[in-house]
Amino acid sequence: MTEPLVSIIIPVYNVEKYLDKCLTTVVFQNYDNLQIILVDDGSTDNSLSICKRWSSKDERIEVYSKKNGGLSDARNYGLRYAKGEYISFVDSDDWISLNMISKMVSVFSENDVDMVTCQFITVNNGNAKLFFHQDKKLNIIDGKGMFRLLLEDNNMTSHVWRKMYKRNLIPKDVFEVGKNFEDILAMPILVSRCKKIACMNEGLYFYRTSNGKSIVNAISLRNIEDRFYAIKESTNEIIKLEPQLIKVANQALLIKEIDVYRNLIDSRIINDKKALPLIANIKEDLREKDYRILPGTAPKLFGYSILKSKALAILTYRLFEKQDSLFKRVMRRFELYSERHNKRVAFKDKYLNGNDKLFVVLGVPNYGNLGDQALKFAEYNFIHSYFPNFKIVTVGLDDGFLIRNLKKKITRKDIVALQAGGNIGTLYPWIHNTLLNFLLSFKKDRVFIFPQTLYFNDDPMGKQYLQNTKSVYQQMQHFLLFTRDKFSYDFAQNRLQGARTVLMPDIALSLTPKIEESKRSGAILLLRNDSEKTLSIEDLQLLLGKVKENFGNNYLQSDTHLHFDDIDDNFAKDKLHELWNKISKSQLVITDRLHGMVFAALTNTPCIVLHSKSPKIQGVYEWIKNNKFIFLEDDINELSNMIKSALATSGCHFERKNIKEKFDQMAELINKL
Repeated sequence: MTEPLVSIIIPVYNVEKYLDKCLTTVVFQNYDNLQIILVDDGSTDNSLSICKRWSSKDERIEVYSKKNGGLSDARNYGLRYAKGEYISFVDSDDWISLNMISKMVSVFSENDVDMVTCQFITVNNGNAKLFFHQDKKLNIIDGKGMFRLLLEDNNMTSHVWRKMYKRNLIPKDVFEVGKNFEDILAMPILVSRCKKIACMNEGLYFYRTSNGKSIVNAISLRNIEDRFYAIKESTNEIIKLEPQLIKVANQALLIKEIDVYRNLIDSRIINDKKALPLIANIKEDLREKDYRILPGTAPKLFGYSILKSKALAILTYRLFEKQDSLFKRVMRRFELYSERHNKRVAFKDKYLNGNDKLFVVLGVPNYGNLGDQALKFAEYNFIHSYFPNFKIVTVGLDDGFLIRNLKKKITRKDIVALQAGGNIGTLYPWIHNTLLNFLLSFKKDRVFIFPQTLYFNDDPMGKQYLQNTKSVYQQMQHFLLFTRDKFSYDFAQNRLQGARTVLMPDIALSLTPKIEESKRSGAILLLRNDSEKTLSIEDLQLLLGKVKENFGNNYLQSDTHLHFDDIDDNFAKDKLHELWNKISKSQLVITDRLHGMVFAALTNTPCIVLHSKSPKIQGVYEWIKNNKFIFLEDDINELSNMIKSALATSGCHFERKNIKEKFDQMAELINKL
């Protein structure tokens, strides 16, 4: 069966710094039947020449150059040449998962829908975060349900990217030219033509917020005018199409109009004479509104005088805006106090009553790094195996307020540990400082750190962090630092004198996943998108080219990070087993993540490991290098030979006898603290 043609429209304007990354992820999709339309909107940098270079290498790429007319005009222009059954838009400073198109097309083919959406991941200076976590893997809704989500502006946004559309449902020149926030204006039109819409929970689109060129984030009179116009027009259009949503629509509009007014107040624009007509329009709109429709307490005490003065405008905004809200900050203090009180009571009831010997683990993660989650479960297993008579007590990174109660209970018979990982040093400053503060509460107790990687920048910040760390470690009276790599061990020996340091394996290597037996097929790529990423665009292109040569489209892109927080143990276990099963069904793992390598070893899956910013990959590799199905890349140009060698490996079985012996030794050392 022939794959449906998908037209991907990419407007291009002065993005030479980002364009190669964007096009790499589009060209190397695991879906071939693409028409890639690049619309150069009068760029004055090298963007057009980059487009032409790509089109000379890939016949699926069509380049069109026009006078600058703005994003709307460029998208409309691209639609005129689009021949695909489906349409997707990608902004040229963003990028997409290598699975995005194939997954969306699959949803179309398996469900009778007219539009497919996915979640997106915001990336800001190497910090990647899922915009919204939706519990259901696939949620199918009608047009009314989609309008409600758009009005709430939480799970669903009006961005035209992160979505795929049936071409025959998109009208000509759907984007209003000459206006910013064109997505907000176009979305009611696009949704009105859909009977059913499928919303995926996966983050498949990467939205760059650190490029400094975002129209959405830039405050100017033009942008505020266009936003005010867009939210009013789109809300009125939704009310016309779905009158039953009038209350939700008016509530959403009021909150957004208050936010627009806040933008005026926060900028100097409010003092610009040119802004007077806009200010008058917004004030008139806001005075006519019924504030009783807002959630929470209505500002009825202001009466008719609301928003007459700047002070009242600010207060109104702070009462009801979702961000920077004085009222909500006060309420949050009460909620936080109540939450902490309840947590203290539950913590005391669960852990601190009775005379059990306690094994405390500080800094356990509730965030979506599955590598750190695996470390946590491995620690639990270690304690159950070697210290069965101890009760495990866990304190999360956000739960430092529990330590005062815990400290009163700890005696010399108890043991305190810090979570394993790569969090000591300057890579993750907040976690590092939190863990140091935790340690200071237990200076006279038996304390150790599960196997860690140390990484301090060689700059003033790094030197200060190192000095602070050394000072804390020297205050510990019964203390052991376990490091999981030789670099960290040598560093601690030379730079953290006074800390007794012992080299041990990464504790996740002790796990024994239960995996489903199945025939292996294809490759899985576990590649970073965060601050530790070191793979260059050129090397990524080389890598993806070799993957295409060897596997065709039979490859997946995944990650060992979920990019969201507040996950509990059961959810983390489910996600770990889901990933382990994906890996175990693959012929090959290619990764630049430490725990991508570890998970490959645990599932007996051939693996090629790329170097990373931190020395931890090389260091942990030393513990498992006797397993000949794990290959550490030394030269990216030798990738073809490495893939062939990995695929030729048979009878893969993770040998860990030496690792088990080291953990036996680790338990003995802890007992002697």
